Amino acid sequence: MKRVLSYGLVAAGLGVLIPSCAQGNSNSSGDVSSDVTRDADAAVPSGGCAPCGSGEKCSAGACEAVTTDADGDGVPLSLDCDDHDKAVHPGVTEVCNGKDDNCDGKIDEGFDADGDGYPTCAVLGKPADCDDKDAAVHPGASEVCNGKDDNCDSKIDESFDKDNDGFYACAHGTIGVDCNDNDPMIHPGATETCNAKDDDCNGKIDELPAALVGSLTAPVNPHWRVTGAPTLAAITDVGGVGWAQLTQDVSGQSGGLWWNGVYTFDTFDMTSTIWIQNKPSGADGLAFAWVTGTAVPGAGFGSYYGAGGLTSAAQLGYAVGIDTFANAGDLPAPFLVVIDTSKPAVPIGTYPIGVNVRDGLNHTFRVALASGQVSVWIDGVNKLSNLALAGTPIVGHWGFTAGTGGSSEAHWVKDITMSFPNGQGCVP
Repeated sequence: MKRVLSYGLVAAGLGVLIPSCAQGNSNSSGDVSSDVTRDADAAVPSGGCAPCGSGEKCSAGACEAVTTDADGDGVPLSLDCDDHDKAVHPGVTEVCNGKDDNCDGKIDEGFDADGDGYPTCAVLGKPADCDDKDAAVHPGASEVCNGKDDNCDSKIDESFDKDNDGFYACAHGTIGVDCNDNDPMIHPGATETCNAKDDDCNGKIDELPAALVGSLTAPVNPHWRVTGAPTLAAITDVGGVGWAQLTQDVSGQSGGLWWNGVYTFDTFDMTSTIWIQNKPSGADGLAFAWVTGTAVPGAGFGSYYGAGGLTSAAQLGYAVGIDTFANAGDLPAPFLVVIDTSKPAVPIGTYPIGVNVRDGLNHTFRVALASGQVSVWIDGVNKLSNLALAGTPIVGHWGFTAGTGGSSEAHWVKDITMSFPNGQGCVP
């Protein structure tokens, strides 16, 4: 039974007006002041009613009998926390909808598993939590680069791909980290180019396996440098095929040809064509060398095929020479000699060539280094295999030296190719 009352008489002896239960008549807070006289059995309403009488309960702003079942859900008003919603009553399954479905005084319990204050549905002006298993993920959270939608805006790692190349500042599954998010040409899998940058984000710069072919024909590759004391080496485009003259046919002369680029000499393969004047009484020979230092060696002269001048503390390294003069105790000339440029007078080893290369004809000269071991070929025939060199890989320059010693003969070189199979095939 619905009962609607108007303001009554002054309570006997109290002089206080008693507001009666009237539908839709409530104060702003829903509370009733403490100086109001109430029926001892009246329930304190929560829906906007003034105190209801005994056996009544406020429902949707009106006092109803506690036995009422307005929504027909089989639960009386005395137990039903919302008698106008058939889906709301004790014992139902709580769903995420911003309501106390099961009348246990809690709203959407079980739908904020991570305790971040955001349930899995949009309620009370809050958007839904898109990941209720991670307290760091919810609407309004700060987006970080982690492959997640941290702020539940349906975007993942927005602002962490500034250059829009599809690669982010963090790894995305099998997609690697973009090492430069300001350049769309730089990302994992990009093509490495000769530009002093790590284009493919593998931690290496300009690791191009292609061979270096430095032209000695006009125009000459600007990375070539000729050295000597005095500088007698010269690059001469003989017959349009490009030769570098290391020495003239004059005694006591020497010279060098160097490539102006710094490399780590762990693995390389050098091939070239050499020409030594046909002069039985000639001397001394030529060498291929790799030495330490950040600057092109200012030497490339002296004894030991010109490599004897590579003895400064900043230019230590190795050289493989072709000796064309047999001193006392030497092998029959010509022969190979491997030297440590810090002490060239004490060769690491000497090895017979078995072919005359001081005959005025072209011969191929190949030197390769792998796993700290050097091998040498003359005219495609292996003359030295896997000679171990002491020490760790050195960093510096490579080139050719030659010297005439006490006699004389001219030394020339061309068709030089230097390959670094593990990279470094680039000079910006």
